Amino acid sequence: MSTHRKRDDRKLELPTVDWLERQSNPEKFFADLSFALSEFGFMVLTNAPGLDDEFQHRAFREVRGFFDAPMDIKKTAHISNTPYFRGYTLPTPADRGHGQVIENFQYGFEQEPVCAYDDASQPIHRRLFRGPNTWPQSTELSGFRPLIEEMNSIYHRLTHLLGEAIVESLGEDPAAFREYFDFDEPDLAASLNHNFSMDVFDESAKALVRSSYEAFDSQNVGAHIDGPPFIALLINDRPGLQVVAGEGQWIDAPVTCRTAEGDYEVPVIPGSVIVNTGGTLMHLSEGRYSATLHRVNTTLIPEGETRVSMPYFLLPKMEDDLVPFGKTRAAQQGAAGYQAGRDRGANACVNRMGTFPQVTRRWWAEEFEALKQKQREEVEAETQAAFRLAEERAQRFKQNRSTQ
Repeated sequence: MSTHRKRDDRKLELPTVDWLERQSNPEKFFADLSFALSEFGFMVLTNAPGLDDEFQHRAFREVRGFFDAPMDIKKTAHISNTPYFRGYTLPTPADRGHGQVIENFQYGFEQEPVCAYDDASQPIHRRLFRGPNTWPQSTELSGFRPLIEEMNSIYHRLTHLLGEAIVESLGEDPAAFREYFDFDEPDLAASLNHNFSMDVFDESAKALVRSSYEAFDSQNVGAHIDGPPFIALLINDRPGLQVVAGEGQWIDAPVTCRTAEGDYEVPVIPGSVIVNTGGTLMHLSEGRYSATLHRVNTTLIPEGETRVSMPYFLLPKMEDDLVPFGKTRAAQQGAAGYQAGRDRGANACVNRMGTFPQVTRRWWAEEFEALKQKQREEVEAETQAAFRLAEERAQRFKQNRSTQ
């Protein structure tokens, strides 16, 4: 693969789907939905219930209040305090080599543990994903937890409503979504991310960071697909998110809530939410909707500012195989690289363990060592499948553009 891609003079933007047309113009809604997820794997959902501009401004105000709090307050919610991967992580070092400096806060549903975290009589995913959140201990952040719990409820309901619509767009019974996503017994991996701009890098590092982002296929900038979820939802208040689409070029995703003055070189669509296909949907749709490579480009975050994003990953039930919609049993290897018989719960757990080593070292070191190689192979299979499907999509896109 070449290290640089020529950009088309006609600037591409992610397709938009209007949620209100679900009722007012369902034919257009489903056509737009199908086009977005089959040809881009990403879309901008406007008029999403509960996520209007007023709510988003309130959400970003509370979340930025947390990230702006003194470090000793944030550390009261440190993620390593419990085995459940909930809480605050410190900024990553600027010299780590990934072109990003980020701190974040992980949360899920407030749940009682199923058992002791090290009780091996229970499957590992039930021990790791079910538990309480780790909240900051400060009266100065009294609005933070209520806001996160409210947003969790909004995101959760939207994921189910949109998930059923996506299944319907595939020509399948929407009830099939509920077979894999129990509304009352969910597993969740949600995050608040705080990305720093180029300001935090010294002058010698800035040139390397810029060159890494200029290379289409750089390995150092955190480009990835979202493997475990059906779909991912996200709101953000600064530029930075980029998506591979079209003929293999990076497309800038819009800002969904403007919380600072100034002009951005990316679209600003107040009150919208960015939606992308996850590996679970890629498999269940047999590749008709494929997961898409994406990244946060540090060089796009305005200097002197930071970027907050709030991604939401509702996870499917982790027992048994994922059988594609309309099928009676799983193929030995599906179109999305999914192997029948895999331990999906262990895969999702190792994904968390690899992302947050500070928790793993304290609580899950033996489990991670035993499971990491298998998970690495499964992620590679899914990623390669996503690349193959993306190449097919790019060819379709190129043909369609040549006829316009």
